[in-house]
Amino acid sequence: MGNRSYLYLKNPKQEFPLFEANNSLPFFWIAVLDKKVLNDTIQQWQAYEEYTEHHTEEEAELYLEKHSNNLSVDQNSFSRNAKRSRHFIQKNFPETLALFDDFIKFIHSKFEKEGSLEINISQFSAFYPSLDAFYQDLISEIDAIENNEAAKIKFLLPYDLIASGTGFHDISNDEFSTWPTYQNAAQNRDKPQQPFSRKSLIVNVMIVLICPLFSYWTYLMYTKNGFDTWVIIIGFLNVLFYLYSIPSIILEIKAYRKGKDFKKP
Repeated sequence: MGNRSYLYLKNPKQEFPLFEANNSLPFFWIAVLDKKVLNDTIQQWQAYEEYTEHHTEEEAELYLEKHSNNLSVDQNSFSRNAKRSRHFIQKNFPETLALFDDFIKFIHSKFEKEGSLEINISQFSAFYPSLDAFYQDLISEIDAIENNEAAKIKFLLPYDLIASGTGFHDISNDEFSTWPTYQNAAQNRDKPQQPFSRKSLIVNVMIVLICPLFSYWTYLMYTKNGFDTWVIIIGFLNVLFYLYSIPSIILEIKAYRKGKDFKKP
């Protein structure tokens, strides 16, 4: 079944499940955290681990009911952290911004007075050799956001903005699955990304540079012979070269930027 993580809203009366993840920790979840939340939770978590060493499993479960290891974020902190991360995403990962905005908007719409956002990542921590190693990875991700260091981001993957972005909508609450940005991300999961090709970029740039020469040649032929067959053929081919090479250059530039943005350290 894998190591699952859960994101839900909690108020004094009930819990409201929103998203879950399997063997991943979505970046958008981290984006609404801050160092204080992490530090407070890790201290509680460490205390729990020390407690389990000297108590029975039943006692440990009772302890966990009173001292949760969840990352808990109140509404004000959620809004503040989301705003901070939005600036980072807009600058470095603009293709994910619409999905992030809808993710935040959806959660905001479900918040209730005295409620909190809860993130349960206990199972996911099992991928790490120690709690401290897990903590350091999360702190590094928040540092990368705060210091605008996109190359150091580890948890956001361009080819799967569900598993690494929002998480999957909870099976008992499929409202967000109807939002167009989520549907688009779901449809594009694991689709192959066009890799950057330096050779293709150079060839297409050369074509664009040569095209004006053919344009000038076509003009000279036109002034001399008018609209004859060769003027029409060469002029038509010249237009096709422009239409082919310019979009190809744009695609290569986008592929280069994506590869640079999502490059892991």
